[in-house]
Amino acid sequence: MAGGYQKLDNIIDHVEEAHQERSTSSTYNRIAVQAMELRKRNFNFSSYYKNQAITDTEYHLSDQIIPVDSEERAFIIKRKPDVCVQLFLNLLSKVRKDESLQMIMTVLSDITEDENTTKLLVANQGCELIKPLLNILFRNDNYNKFQASLVVARLAASSKDILPADDLRQFLSWTIGQLSPAMEQYWECVSKTLMTFLKKECYRNDFYSANGIKPVLDVLDRRVSFQLHYQLVFIIWMLSFNVEILEKMKEYPVAVVLCDVLKATNREKVQRIILATFRNFIELPSKTISALYATDIIHFKVIPVLSVLMKQTRDDTDLTEDVEFLHEKLNNYLQDLSSFDEYSAEVKSGRLEWSPCHRSDKFWRENVMRLNENRHEILRMLVAILEESQNSTAIAVASHDLGEYVRYYPRGKKNVDELGGKSLVMNLVNHGNSEVRMQALLAIQKMMVQNWEYLGKQLQGKS
Repeated sequence: MAGGYQKLDNIIDHVEEAHQERSTSSTYNRIAVQAMELRKRNFNFSSYYKNQAITDTEYHLSDQIIPVDSEERAFIIKRKPDVCVQLFLNLLSKVRKDESLQMIMTVLSDITEDENTTKLLVANQGCELIKPLLNILFRNDNYNKFQASLVVARLAASSKDILPADDLRQFLSWTIGQLSPAMEQYWECVSKTLMTFLKKECYRNDFYSANGIKPVLDVLDRRVSFQLHYQLVFIIWMLSFNVEILEKMKEYPVAVVLCDVLKATNREKVQRIILATFRNFIELPSKTISALYATDIIHFKVIPVLSVLMKQTRDDTDLTEDVEFLHEKLNNYLQDLSSFDEYSAEVKSGRLEWSPCHRSDKFWRENVMRLNENRHEILRMLVAILEESQNSTAIAVASHDLGEYVRYYPRGKKNVDELGGKSLVMNLVNHGNSEVRMQALLAIQKMMVQNWEYLGKQLQGKS
């Protein structure tokens, strides 16, 4: 792999080991806190044994694995992994009460937290547990649902086999759906599940095809904990090793969102995973796609961040190498970057600011015709910002730019009018933001002046 990267699996293992402490934190997420409370209760499987839900052998194994620490439990299960699988198959098929199922899911989640134990279960028909676990996703109890999804991810990631298409579709649809705003308190658990599941490379295209990247970006774009930032960027980082996904992912403002997170964080582990992702953006795809990512990263002011990071001393050689690599490559791109490239990247991101090009007469004289390229692609995007953006600055800048386009291009008013831009600008004169109102009025004035100038030229031509 380019750039001397290690095998992805090795990198993932290294990163996860470095941050293992998060899984034991009582503030890790809602599910982890509830699991800690459940472990304090006195619990055993005697009632299931008396009701003949489990066999004598299964009962004796369960009696051994509940009160011990993880290392001793792994040793005990290693002797009878097939019995362990059958124990939970029986329980999952017969238990109906949510409270009882919570205890069972807690034990099963604790068991599969050890990767070696999970692989041992998988080697002994452990994947037969996936079907009944998927059924739990449609129950009412959130604790059971999220624990079930995490265990499914662990089993699927550890198996050499691929999930059946229906099961895979069901799992991805449910899991991605939990990144909705209504489930905010469970986002860390969802991201942990996806981090685990996407360790298996063959599932990454399926995740992307299921429109998984958009809700990840939506959550990243919010004010969330640094741990959640880290876990969600980790997901994007894993996806970024797939060149096919990298090419497609440019449709979304991935680099723009990551730039925002990078500039807002002082957590080294978040910086590390973002910069490693940026390195993949620059190093792995085709030159055309790499240049598009680089343009976004440059425009959203990452080079100054890199300059600061270069002056800091640290023991993390990987982070140092990524900082130096990106600083060099992005500066090389910057030398070849035209002002219109930067302008185009800004418009495509939808996040317009008052950068120098907007108010530069030289820029508009030299580049106004380029807004007509690709069937007026950039012009259409400016109109879309007026219609869709919730950001007052972006709306004000877009209004200004439409006015400048009309001012410098003789047939500009006609094009803007046909795209619906004129009516949108006129509606903005009653906008709640004073800057938007002012720019809308100025744009309308330019359209009217342009009309008279154009009419004057026509009359002069006839005389």
